[in-house]
Amino acid sequence: MRYLLLRLLPKNLLSRIAGMLSDIELPRPVLSSLIQLYSQIYKVKLYEMKPAIGSLKTFNDFFTRELRPELRPIDPTPGSVISPVDGKIAEFGKIEQGLLVQAKGILYSLSDLVGEKSAPIFQDGYFLTIYLSPADYHRIHLPISGKIRNFSYISGNLWPVNNFGVRQIGGLFSLNERIITPIEGEHGVVGLVKVGATIVGKIKVDYSDLSSNSNRTTQLNLPIVPERVYHKGDEIGRFQLGSTVILLFEKNKFKPADILPGTPVKVGQIIGSMKN
Repeated sequence: MRYLLLRLLPKNLLSRIAGMLSDIELPRPVLSSLIQLYSQIYKVKLYEMKPAIGSLKTFNDFFTRELRPELRPIDPTPGSVISPVDGKIAEFGKIEQGLLVQAKGILYSLSDLVGEKSAPIFQDGYFLTIYLSPADYHRIHLPISGKIRNFSYISGNLWPVNNFGVRQIGGLFSLNERIITPIEGEHGVVGLVKVGATIVGKIKVDYSDLSSNSNRTTQLNLPIVPERVYHKGDEIGRFQLGSTVILLFEKNKFKPADILPGTPVKVGQIIGSMKN
């Protein structure tokens, strides 16, 4: 019944409306009360915020809040791969026969996720999926240092990416809107896939004016001119509300740290290392 209701709901339209509402400037007392209520429900750690609540103008300012940088130190180990977001490890493992694990017993296609042009780069490689809850910090950072020369945007649906969605909707991550960013590092290419979700009004990236959920059906593969050079831990984009990030690694290029599904991670925390 829940699946049927979700299928019938105009999820993309509702998400665009939510995004517009979150950008409306509210009187300070109203906005502060909403933030306090939201924080109590989702257990948001307000003390981590860099800006004061009183300086925020919209609810989206709160969703995409900046954190005090000393609370997210970036692992300095050469060759380390850091978590690009705050969240929980959902799934990870080898990409076998062009398939990734969505949940126990549910697989989906690498080609469907990133497109046939990009899929060969990560064939027989490794993937790691991180889920961001509504309570989490919503900015996205670079897992490694490297160059970004191009990116892909694939429009799609906006199914929820919570536990229900992941276990009930086959191929969820390749059905939802997503922005794919290949990062060319010293030891290989890392794919950073940002997946949209219900009520996520936009996914925005630092290197382009393009944002997701624009009410157009399209698949774009765009160059970045001039190319951008980033350091590990640099901010690259942001979600409105929670969603999912999938990291993709080339064959025999990544060694994961000791992590388990459900493990909480923070921006800057080491999650593995690149192999020479």
